[in-house]
Amino acid sequence: MSGLCGWLGSAVTEGDAKGVLSAMTGGLYDFSGSQVRAESNAGAGLSVKGRDAGSGQTGGISLFAEGAVIAAIEGYPRWLDSELEALALRDGQAAALAEAYKRHGRDALQRIMGAWALAIVDSERQTALLAIDRLGIRPLCYARPASGKGVVFGTTTDCVTGHPEINGSLSHQAIFDYMFFTRSPAPGTIFQEIGKLLPGQCLWYEDGEVKTAAYWRVDYSDDARSRDELSEELMAVLRRSVSRATSGADFASTGSFLSGGIDSSTVTGLLAEQSRGSAKSYGVGFDSVEHNEMGYARITAEHYGVEHLEYYVTPADIVDFIPKIADIYDEPYGNSSAVAAYYCAKMAREHGVDLLLAGDGGDELFAGNERYADQKIFEAYNYIPRWLRGGLLEPIVMNVPAGDRVMPLRKARSYIRRAKVPLPDRLESYNYYNEVDLNDCFMPGVVEAIDRQNPYHLLRMHYDDSGAESSLDSMLYLDVRTTLADDDLRKVEQTTALAGVDVRYPLLDEEVLAFSAKIPPAMKLEGRKLRSFFKYAVRDFLPPATLTKSKHGFGLPFGLWLKTDPGMQSLAYDSLATLKNRNIFQPAFLDSAIETHRNGHSSFHGELIWVLMLLELWFQKHRDQTSVATAA
Repeated sequence: MSGLCGWLGSAVTEGDAKGVLSAMTGGLYDFSGSQVRAESNAGAGLSVKGRDAGSGQTGGISLFAEGAVIAAIEGYPRWLDSELEALALRDGQAAALAEAYKRHGRDALQRIMGAWALAIVDSERQTALLAIDRLGIRPLCYARPASGKGVVFGTTTDCVTGHPEINGSLSHQAIFDYMFFTRSPAPGTIFQEIGKLLPGQCLWYEDGEVKTAAYWRVDYSDDARSRDELSEELMAVLRRSVSRATSGADFASTGSFLSGGIDSSTVTGLLAEQSRGSAKSYGVGFDSVEHNEMGYARITAEHYGVEHLEYYVTPADIVDFIPKIADIYDEPYGNSSAVAAYYCAKMAREHGVDLLLAGDGGDELFAGNERYADQKIFEAYNYIPRWLRGGLLEPIVMNVPAGDRVMPLRKARSYIRRAKVPLPDRLESYNYYNEVDLNDCFMPGVVEAIDRQNPYHLLRMHYDDSGAESSLDSMLYLDVRTTLADDDLRKVEQTTALAGVDVRYPLLDEEVLAFSAKIPPAMKLEGRKLRSFFKYAVRDFLPPATLTKSKHGFGLPFGLWLKTDPGMQSLAYDSLATLKNRNIFQPAFLDSAIETHRNGHSSFHGELIWVLMLLELWFQKHRDQTSVATAA
């Protein structure tokens, strides 16, 4: 994975500029084969790190300087303007970016597709433009220096805190948000002073002020064509997206993730179609029936004539990889499926693959998650006339003595309570931190700094920003900007980079996203039939067994293995013991997590221990090895 970092207008002197830029660049990910390009002047500095994208290359890092202007871009940009595309191929992506900015100003962002992060700084005018791609595949953080002048930015929080004017003080609110979501949600970060750009967002610095704005939004407007017409077009759109994802690639060293689900099977089939018999696929399984889909992956591979390889993750693999998770993520990250993603990419790299296609995004674009169907049941309650709900149903159901002890009434009460919670809050109705007393979990000084409603503020911000008329499309938009951008993409991007493999996402191609937004909600989700339109569109393309299989999770059986594996127990229990000394969590809460896991539900409490363990290991990797700022 490549990255960029820099600043504009801070108190850094010209004599110190190179040293500061070097310190910041040290906070970018350092994967095999990384190169560094840097430029600085009296008022600005910019650095990129990764695989060099010189002239004639379509992806990697690129830097361009002309006078007071320095431009940098990393990732896989795709130009809509043929002149700019030709310039990028001839002189490099950053040269094309500088020219686009000269011609169009901030509107240059409308001419760039693909996965990228960019920065343009002008030390003479004291202006800066920062932006990330429409899906948030590449991240970018930013902060204001302590002096109040300028802006500091970078791909990681580590490189931003490498600037001498950024303190990097931890946020107790962010720690709570991490526990709530098992990730660090944008637009905040684990640090008080540092923010993150949202998908399709840019930052403009001018006249000493920082302003953020969306430069692109999803347009949800239903297409009136028939299901057959739309299905035919979807297949054409998907074929174009896979063609773009493999543009310039050598099919002999290109493969796909294959779990056996609809998304990975579709991408694998389209890759097989375009590679004309040279496609490869890779899957990861666990020695646990409820965590293993490899049988379906084999069906897909055989159906398309794909060379398929599998790897079965062991407890020893997990113990070996857990510290790496803490190392490669610049913020605490608690998605345990990162283990599977890494070992799958590692296996592919060992077999000569340097590009993998991933199937991420299908559920969030085409309604494949169970919670979308569940919400239709609760939304139905609102169709009952208000006078009937409030005047008859609720008084009878909610006021019957001892109703919670009678099964039909208990279920009816639970249904009404949840139905009365509006979306998107209802999506988190069963979140653990809704019910517990925060004083039982966190130390007093931490509780005082927590707004337990903040996770809901974040959900509502995205949900309300969708502009969609239907609740389904609003939920899909919410998940594109959170489940994908904050979680799944971070998982795949970091783990594949560690394995030495590039990754691209055909289902997150902008054309696919725009097309999905035109599918009427009732067609995407017919009744409770998940992915109904998508399944119809690929009905003659996918193996029948793939189309009819039930939705299957791909989580790590950490909770089960933790009960018996001494290596896991040692790492987990030692981590939680050390976490007690952070003065963040109540010691009794940490002890209870272990004890309840040993004697109770292994899945949930195993996940809780995982999230706590990764937080402590992140502290050790990213805080204890540097000066620790005061948390607040």
